[in-house]
Parts: sequence; structure tokens; C-alpha cells
Amino acid sequence: MAEPARILQDQPLLAVESLTLRYQTHAALVTATEDVSFSVERGERFVLLGPSGCGKSSLLKSVGGFIPPASGRILVNGRPVTGPGPDRVMVFQEFDQLMPWKTVLDNVAFPLKVSGKAKTKREAEERALPYIDKVGLTKFANSYPHTLSGGMKQRVAIARALAMEPEMLLMDEPFAALDALTRRSMQSELLRLWEEFHFTLMFVTHSIEEAVRVGQRIVLLSPHPGRVRDEFRPSPVEEARALEQRIESMLFTDGAGI
Repeated sequence: MAEPARILQDQPLLAVESLTLRYQTHAALVTATEDVSFSVERGERFVLLGPSGCGKSSLLKSVGGFIPPASGRILVNGRPVTGPGPDRVMVFQEFDQLMPWKTVLDNVAFPLKVSGKAKTKREAEERALPYIDKVGLTKFANSYPHTLSGGMKQRVAIARALAMEPEMLLMDEPFAALDALTRRSMQSELLRLWEEFHFTLMFVTHSIEEAVRVGQRIVLLSPHPGRVRDEFRPSPVEEARALEQRIESMLFTDGAGI
């Protein structure tokens, strides 16, 4: 008889099975995604890529437990997702995701205390400081968000997420609002952190270049409603630009573009 731990390791961390998502607007019931299936392995950098309105952010939020399926299911470690949990932590693209009245240290430590991962404020701060250091913000630990640049705020959000030591880090176009140079720098920072911690990453973007740079595996969604169009695995054999052109060609055959 197989041991439970072995069974857990043999199954994907995340399984999305025939997932359809719908939401109600004032005018109509909108289908965001339809019959979407994929899995994510432990320690994998997984990217959802697709044009605006294809439901990729809705998919990420559903994995995070914020949007219930209309049909299908989402499993994490073989268990159905029924709501948010500390095993899945999200980083958004908005710079205002930090609490403006708290310092960098307090922003990173607060979820640790609230979730019970740290029993005291001091313990939460002690656990938060190494992650603040990993994103290069030790000198800014006592600074407030309004004194930080956009890139620095995103570093704080990433440190806060990693400090929770989640099963999955969910990132919804986290660098989209940054200028081109800062965005490139943050992509490199994310890859460096992944090399150190080997966390499981689910990353949403509409940038082909970013998807190819960040992802070990890319699932391409079709225009609204989102369906799985194809899957790509960037490799040293195929140059990044060649893969970008192949994805771009496939996207624009839909007539929607990015």
C-alpha cells in the first residue's frame, strides 16, 4: 500500500478540471472561461498567457479561492478549493495592495501574525526580515509605502507573499504597471528568488516576451471566453524570439491579438 506522502508527491500540486467561470454584470451573465483543464507541478513556473478579456485573471482568482466555479473543479494537493487559504498567496499588479499606514516591515509581518503562522508580533517581524532582505529592502524596512517606487512596492508584496511560505505563489500581471526597465529588472529578481526558494509559481500575463522569459510552461488561452488553445515549453533548443514569434502568429490567427 502506498504511503500518503508518496501519493501526494505523485499527483500535481494543482489540477484544474473542466473549469467554467461565469460572472453577472448589470446587463448579462458573462462566461469568462469555458471547459479549461490543466495541471501545475510542484516547483514549476507556470504561465497563463492570452489576450485581454480571455479570463486568465479570473482563472487565477478562482485558483486563489475568490471566484467559485460555475462547473468543473480545482484541486490543490488533491483537495477541492472552496475558498482562499494561506497555501495560495496572491500578488496583484496594483501598487496600492500594501497597507499605507504600515511600514514595509509591518506589511510583511502582518499576514504572518493574522494567519497564526507567527504567535507574536516579534516572531512575525523576525520571520519577515529575512524575506525583506532577500528582495533588497532591508534599509527600507521602516519606510512607508508612499515613500517607495512602484518596483519597490512590488518587491514588498513579493516578500510578504514568500514570507507566508505558501504552496503556490499566484501573480496577476504583477509588473504590468512598471516601466520597461523596471519590469525587466523585476522579472530577473523573480527568477533569482525562484532559483533560491523553488516555490510553485502561477503567473498571468498578456506579454508574450514576459511569458517566454518567466515560464517553464506556458498555456495559451483563446479569446473570450477563454479556452486552452495550446501549450508551450520554452527550451534552450528554441531561441526565445523564435518562440515568441510562434506564439504571436497563433494568437493573431484568432483575430484578437494581445
